[in-house]
Amino acid sequence: MALAAGSTPLLSAEPAEQFGWHLLTNYVVRNADCHAKNIALHYTSLKDVAYTPVYDLVTTQAYPRYAASPPGLPVDGRQTWAVGNTLERCFKARLGIAPKQYVEMVDRLCESAVEVGQEVIEAARNEPRWHTVAKQMVYAWNEGMASLRSPKSLVAFRGLDEAIAQAGFSEPEKPESGREVFGRSELLGRRGKK
Repeated sequence: MALAAGSTPLLSAEPAEQFGWHLLTNYVVRNADCHAKNIALHYTSLKDVAYTPVYDLVTTQAYPRYAASPPGLPVDGRQTWAVGNTLERCFKARLGIAPKQYVEMVDRLCESAVEVGQEVIEAARNEPRWHTVAKQMVYAWNEGMASLRSPKSLVAFRGLDEAIAQAGFSEPEKPESGREVFGRSELLGRRGKK
């Protein structure tokens, strides 16, 4: 399933908005493992389509082995975290979500990410073994929120810069070189030619 800035909305309003929330959340939390098999609809007819609950949502960028992985779903043919206006255009064209509603959705999601990010920082204080992953997560979320801001927009969403500074977190770990492929276990044998 790929989103392209095409002509007609894919879904009716409610499932389209639910899909929009799912997609935006994956961009904020930097889940590179969101691809078509993680997105499902259930329906009995074309007039009875519903979006299934979200599952398998992970901040993959918090783990250096996966940090360089791009998003699993292409938007307008590109798999990049730097979406610019592309995501907003696709929301309008393919999901029927107007730019004003898109901005409101991003704003609400960023507010939630800041609130939960502060809870993650607090949890890291209480559980030192989780400190490194928590640090990586809030840096990834902060970057994710920033990526959804349109460079031409005057809208300034809140971020986690202040909370990260107050926590005294060092810089995030650098991604490991190479790109890990999701959905392919290193425990499986190599695929051979037949």
